[in-house]
Amino acid sequence: MKINSNSTGIDRIQLYQNQINKIENDKPKQKSADKLEISSQAKDLQLAAQLKSEREERIQQIQKQIEEGSYKVQPSLVAEKMLQYFSKN
Repeated sequence: MKINSNSTGIDRIQLYQNQINKIENDKPKQKSADKLEISSQAKDLQLAAQLKSEREERIQQIQKQIEEGSYKVQPSLVAEKMLQYFSKN
């Protein structure tokens, strides 16, 4: 019976690991760029939030004018907007 030393098994493992390392080092390294995409639904929500803040500012302006008594209603403009609204519906 022939008894081999354990070093040949270790040598084989090292050869295998060296081969794997060589393959990994030869692979071209690709840089992946981070990418962010905003869905159309999220864009709509952003726009709605912006419009809401603008509308709130306008409401505050009108409320301030009403409290001060400087708000003037323009009947022709109100009538025109009413006609536009009811002609659509």
